[in-house]
Amino acid sequence: MKPPLLFIHGAFTRAGRWRPWIERFEAAGYRCLAPSLPAHDPPDREALSRLTFANYVDAMVAEYESLGEPAIVIGSSMGGLIAQHVAVRTNPRGLVLISSAAPWRGGSRAETLPYAALYFVPVLLGLPLTGSKRAARKLVLHDLTRAEQDELLAIFADESGKAYRTMVLGGPPLAKGAVRCPVFCISGGGDRLFKPTVGESIAAFYDAEHLVFPEAGHTLASGDLAKTITSEIMGWIEGLAAPRPPASLAAGAVV
Repeated sequence: MKPPLLFIHGAFTRAGRWRPWIERFEAAGYRCLAPSLPAHDPPDREALSRLTFANYVDAMVAEYESLGEPAIVIGSSMGGLIAQHVAVRTNPRGLVLISSAAPWRGGSRAETLPYAALYFVPVLLGLPLTGSKRAARKLVLHDLTRAEQDELLAIFADESGKAYRTMVLGGPPLAKGAVRCPVFCISGGGDRLFKPTVGESIAAFYDAEHLVFPEAGHTLASGDLAKTITSEIMGWIEGLAAPRPPASLAAGAVV
């Protein structure tokens, strides 16, 4: 019996980011749940002015519990950091981290600095953020075709400055061993947002298998590459141990 999958997207986007992935997983017989983060679809700046990283984690824990059985959690970028905290609280069958942010400070590339200045004051004050499409093309979509970039920019969303600030500052700490399930990390060697050491350090922290695509960027969303990555994830899931009974919720480390 294949486990259900919960997909958690990253900052400045929506659940539609997962569309080609879900099509492939559903065709392979997986039940998929891909909610947008709160106030992202459609973007609600008033709500985003209040929402925190902890609110995002709470929302995704509720989505996980709605599946009704142990699942695989798949998170991308900031969604990967959210997914790590969801895993602490739910003990899923497995955790897949795509170009994930780490639960500690640091790791951004120097290329991000000119664009980070645009967000400095809103992040500091916890105000809603309006994403820069120019920055997105330069830092996270650069390895995609123009058509693929345009498709993802069409679902661009505003972001919570409070939640983004938590990610920038490293997020709430996670103790070694707090995530008890198997972990699979996937990174792009051409990521312009995070240094290669980020994925390497996360994989080491979780004693996880780490798959690196040397020429790929941060998003790992191009058509052919998405096919390869989803196939790799399916193979990893199939290699996991037999289903375990649901674990009682553990206290999260979210603040």
